[in-house]
Amino acid sequence: MSSAAASPPSLTTRTTRGTGPTGLTWTVLRIHRSALWLWIGYVAVTAALLLWLWGPGTAGLDIIRHCAPAEVTACTAKGPTASTYHALLDVTELLIIVVPLLVAAFAGGALIGRELDSGTVRLAWTQSVSPARWLTAKLALPAALLVLGTIALVLLRRLVASSSGGLASSKWHTSTSIYASLGPTAVVLPLLGLAIGTLVAFLVRRPLPALGLSLLVMGIVSAALCVGRDSLWPLETVTGSVSESYPSFSGVTVSEGAITGSGAHVPDPLCDGDQACLVDHDITGFYREGHPPSHFWPLQIVETGILAALTALLVTVTYAILKRKTSS
Repeated sequence: MSSAAASPPSLTTRTTRGTGPTGLTWTVLRIHRSALWLWIGYVAVTAALLLWLWGPGTAGLDIIRHCAPAEVTACTAKGPTASTYHALLDVTELLIIVVPLLVAAFAGGALIGRELDSGTVRLAWTQSVSPARWLTAKLALPAALLVLGTIALVLLRRLVASSSGGLASSKWHTSTSIYASLGPTAVVLPLLGLAIGTLVAFLVRRPLPALGLSLLVMGIVSAALCVGRDSLWPLETVTGSVSESYPSFSGVTVSEGAITGSGAHVPDPLCDGDQACLVDHDITGFYREGHPPSHFWPLQIVETGILAALTALLVTVTYAILKRKTSS
């Protein structure tokens, strides 16, 4: 037998066999298997609560009669288990809307920050795994799991809303948590959290500071979305005469005030029905403007597009930073 035939496989041969996409995927799963099981459990518990709200939780409740279109802003469940129903509904909404914060913290701390801090990532890069492939494997698997999990939860939340005669789904304009748990923004926001945490980890390179900063940045982004959401779609305006005072408006009231003879919208002079005061200020009516319930999908679609674009931008910046750091 020749010496060449007897020699053991080279390091390159051994490492190449395990560095394909499947190998990288299983490596990520093995390293972060605790986080994987936590996510599976998180989704399972939230889904179980939603299924209870959809089925057994409605037993004995009088919902449809109290959710007529004319009473949409006062729509509540009535019955002996109503308080439990509403409390669990609030819990499930909270469990859905905090996912982006949890993901940002995980990405900044354990997923990326810990490996950058320990230096183990450089060992992976010397094992025939390019930095770009390593980062892709790190992001692709969590992103896929997040999309699958959040889609399931949003669909179940919408099932609960549709099965209860409009309960909560018609009141999205009265609650940020309802709005954030019923549409595609709930699916894209965790991906943004993943992108934010990853970018912060590359900038800070220390897991604990990256975790805290990722939480802070994701919180600021979420707050900015709430503040700027009203400007994402044209407002609807309703008007009323002086005798009618302010018109009724079923939705998010963004602004209100008085209308002058020229049609200008001005602050309410607070005349309290005093005709002389109204004449002095040239007030001919009153207005309210905002978003009616029908604006739910336009707002969701526009916001989802903005979030997706921001996520893509942050991921692109992260890859650029990675390339600069590994090529220097």
